[in-house]
Amino acid sequence: MKSSYIIEFNNHTKKDFEDVWQIESCYFDPSTISSINQVMEWDNKNNDTNILIRNEKLNKIVGEITMLPLSKKQFDDFILNTFEDTELDAKNLLVYEDNNTYYLLFSAIAIDKNYRSDKSVLSFLLKGINIKINELLKRGIKFENMCAEGQTPDGQKFAESFLNLKEKNISKKGYKIYCFDSKIEMDKWINIFPSYIDKYDSILKKESE
Repeated sequence: MKSSYIIEFNNHTKKDFEDVWQIESCYFDPSTISSINQVMEWDNKNNDTNILIRNEKLNKIVGEITMLPLSKKQFDDFILNTFEDTELDAKNLLVYEDNNTYYLLFSAIAIDKNYRSDKSVLSFLLKGINIKINELLKRGIKFENMCAEGQTPDGQKFAESFLNLKEKNISKKGYKIYCFDSKIEMDKWINIFPSYIDKYDSILKKESE
């Protein structure tokens, strides 16, 4: 049976980002959520930053990921907790250029609370991550390291299990800050991440039988 979910990488609308804000507001402290206008400005400058999962039947966004390219200084400041993604305006957001090297920030990942029991939404998000990263790699783009902030237990579990990131710091608000130890670990994760998706999908298949 055809799924009602699709992965969308660009051509997002204001309504889509309103759905995203509503999803995130159910999990995160409002002061840590980027505004709708801010995310739209990011998307307008660099349309490789947002991965959305749409329920086509309801025309509604039910899952989302925001991945932002960072400079080395932005990355270092993030790990030191002297810089937060909400402080990143469109002027300072990097645009991917072929054959250049970047650091990657998982700014947000969230699933609509009404869809938490439908694990296929997470499966679509994982596939979206893999597709987007491989699109960038095909352009000769390299990633030196990756970072994330785990505000919730589920977010921390995602960072530690699916992303293989290591805890490096605790933010002023008590959230865990993660990254890899080296580019070698980053490259290793890129290579093994598809197997994580396959393993997750095999679990879903068994549960549905």
